[in-house]
Amino acid sequence: MKKLIIAALALTLAGLACQAQTLKQDEVSKLYGYVNSNGAWQIQPEYQYAYPFEKGRKIFAVVKLDNHFGCVDNRGELIVRNIFPTREEALECGRQWQTGDEPGKWLYPLMNPTDRQWGFVDYYGNWKFEPQYEGAGEFIGTEPKSFAPVKQNDRWGCIDRRGVMIIAAVFMDQADATEAGKQWIHALHYTTWLCPTMNERRRWGYVDYLGRWVVRAQYQACMRFGDDNMYPYAQVQRTGRWGNVDRNGKEVTFCIFFTRDDAAYAMRQIANGRDVKDWRLPVTEPTTGLWGWANQEGEWAIKPQYEEVCNFPNDTGAFAAAKLDGFWGVVDADGELLTRHVFTLASEATKAGQEWDTHQELGHWLYPVMNPKTGHWGYVNYKGIYSIDPLFQDAKTFIETWNNRVAPAKKEGKWGGIDHTGQYVIQPIYETSADAYKACREWASKTKFNAYKETEVLQTY
Repeated sequence: MKKLIIAALALTLAGLACQAQTLKQDEVSKLYGYVNSNGAWQIQPEYQYAYPFEKGRKIFAVVKLDNHFGCVDNRGELIVRNIFPTREEALECGRQWQTGDEPGKWLYPLMNPTDRQWGFVDYYGNWKFEPQYEGAGEFIGTEPKSFAPVKQNDRWGCIDRRGVMIIAAVFMDQADATEAGKQWIHALHYTTWLCPTMNERRRWGYVDYLGRWVVRAQYQACMRFGDDNMYPYAQVQRTGRWGNVDRNGKEVTFCIFFTRDDAAYAMRQIANGRDVKDWRLPVTEPTTGLWGWANQEGEWAIKPQYEEVCNFPNDTGAFAAAKLDGFWGVVDADGELLTRHVFTLASEATKAGQEWDTHQELGHWLYPVMNPKTGHWGYVNYKGIYSIDPLFQDAKTFIETWNNRVAPAKKEGKWGGIDHTGQYVIQPIYETSADAYKACREWASKTKFNAYKETEVLQTY
């Protein structure tokens, strides 16, 4: 009796060995199938591609047929229909079959190739929810709270395992709908999580995680309430300009800022508790294109009347440069003129403003400017008043040393060097301003102001 049992066991093991499947490509048809240990076809070669068998209580393999993936068991029976576009989806279905889960416990998004609509199938490939969506994603979560993002009318929402739309299809992309679904699962931020989206009239506003409007759609554009959609403030655009709103839709700063970054910067100052009572930010007036400065509430602090303007230092400084009629000047925090509009460059006007702000001696520095009426050049102090009359054909910046100030100036076609009184300390004999600058630097390195008589200085050259 014992010998009979051993013999039967040996036959069984031999049979199992013979049944072993090995992936192989047929040399003639180039299709894939599986052979047993004797090299005979166990599963006929009829697949475009195939993968080795997954081991377990049951065994299966992913195969490709008609450009779609499915699964076969060790007898070659199709246990997962070849309807999935990727191997990974078919493999997941095969694993559900292998663990013995009932069909329908897990659902998979799938596109119907005939009308390109999406629905959900079980691992046999049977439709659980008929194709009716423009797009669909995988189910997330566990029962009783799981969801899948779906797309309808070009917007994304979420359905539950019964196919009920639990989150309205109002989101612009799948990622936002998915995040809303996660908020629904945890129900942690019902009143704080808001997401920007657009209505059917292409106006932007904000919805909660159920897809219900919280901030009415009335803007040209809306930014997020931070990366997690839970920051207290967000930038919005209306009539081409940017402002800030809170979670209730109240405009914290009006929509007057030229860029979103300007509006965000304004909001950061307020959110960080900075004293912005005297805050100023350059803004253009939409209808005229002229520039002025606005306060933290988006109201005009200095009315728009300039061609260009610069920032106030630290946004609350005492002065800023402004351009009018092609030239730069300096205004104070109330818009009163501190220096005349005579400077060619904004940097020159800003330096003049710094002189005024630090109470420098008037005329400590001189700035080359051109008289627009005559085309001749002279030098002004920080108030924009001429200290050296415009008598030169051209003029350059003074070398920035106090005791030996000298600057290249051109007269009668030649360049020389003048001191702070406008007198030539280096005769105009040079062809270029570069040569005159070199001579000026040499003079400044050797000569102290009023240390030598002019005749001695001139004899040096």
